[in-house]
Amino acid sequence: MSPTDESDNIDNTSDTETADADLEGMKVNLRDGQAWARFLEIELPAENVNSLFASTFEDYRRKAKVPGFRPGKTPAGIIRQRYGSDIRQDVFETLVPRAYEKALIQMNLVPLNPPKLSDVQFEEGRPLKFKAEFEVRPVVTLNKYTGFRVEKSIPQIGEKEVDDSLNYLRERLAEYHPVQRPTENGDMVIVDMFKKHDKFGRLKEDKLENVEINLGSKGLLEEFQRGIPGMRIGEMKDISVKYPPDYYDTNLAGDQILYMVIVKEIKKKVLPELNDEFATKVSRSQNLAELRDKMRESLKRQAQEDATKQMRNEIIKRIIDSNPLDAPISLLDNYLDGIVEDYKQRGAAVDEPAIRSEYRSLGENLIRWGYLYYEIARKENIKIDADDRKKWVENFARTYNMTEEEARERLGRARKLEDIDDSILESKVLQFIIDKSEILTSQ
Repeated sequence: MSPTDESDNIDNTSDTETADADLEGMKVNLRDGQAWARFLEIELPAENVNSLFASTFEDYRRKAKVPGFRPGKTPAGIIRQRYGSDIRQDVFETLVPRAYEKALIQMNLVPLNPPKLSDVQFEEGRPLKFKAEFEVRPVVTLNKYTGFRVEKSIPQIGEKEVDDSLNYLRERLAEYHPVQRPTENGDMVIVDMFKKHDKFGRLKEDKLENVEINLGSKGLLEEFQRGIPGMRIGEMKDISVKYPPDYYDTNLAGDQILYMVIVKEIKKKVLPELNDEFATKVSRSQNLAELRDKMRESLKRQAQEDATKQMRNEIIKRIIDSNPLDAPISLLDNYLDGIVEDYKQRGAAVDEPAIRSEYRSLGENLIRWGYLYYEIARKENIKIDADDRKKWVENFARTYNMTEEEARERLGRARKLEDIDDSILESKVLQFIIDKSEILTSQ
């Protein structure tokens, strides 16, 4: 609550903290809610409330600067008239947190989230009563977390996979040459587009110039893919486009627009030849054969990493299934809030209920796994040390081709250094579980 204009005249430069209220005689009742929800019913005697009202009133009176009165000599009625609501707010904001904190200590509780207050009864001369709802840290009971039988399937890398990767590189280095013929699939077409009407029949003046359309590309709207092939330079055509509800541009999502499309230029895609010259251009290879060998080894490493990741995810799933645990609702809500905000930041169309529904199960499992691997680490005395952290940073630096000092600086700027310990501990716990399980490798 903001102070009134008059309260700006109070001198707050000195110590303004109210002396600790006497909380003796406070009554506390604890009730368990669903899963990890807890409810504290708190009642503070009227004497405690009156005592703090009196001391706060005198504090305001001592500091108030009211024209015509010396400090500390302002009549009580004027103080109450000018600062009564502020005094009440100060007393409330002092008593409630103190009573809540003392109740937590008394009941030996550590909350996960700020409390939600309800049924508040607060008046001068009466007992202070309120209910506080919050969640506590889950109590983890481990059933089974070793002895799993998990398959690790590593796909074979043959010549087809190498060819596909090389063709992907060729596509990235493709050149586009102007041609004088009707448009074909695979061409880049340069067009001007006029928005003529939307779904409500309103005339649009918008003109989009020099729009590049890659025919046959993934993500190209079907109406353009059907309507543009066969057009010639200078040709005009009306194309009606129905944008899907989840279209990335929220200004167009779900809309239907009639465009007049004018072809200005047609470019044919030309892929580079797959030869030794290509090999030296895209890598430090001496020839195409060496490039193929490097590509094959890279694909094998990636296949191994993917198989390991899939195997680790399967182990995590088995542990979650074997050790039931309710995810605290407050943590799940925070996770889902972050997902929704991420969608908004990217400018995507946001259907908040649908997003929350889609990510709810993932969020629950992430939270469950976090508590479970911490408990496994505690039970098995798995810890991390400075050497673990050093190795992690070295691997990060190697992955992103930088020095260890540069890695530490980048991680520090991104405030990721504090997250390293969690990542290391999770990896060590997973390795412990893998070592205690049977891994069946297949190709």
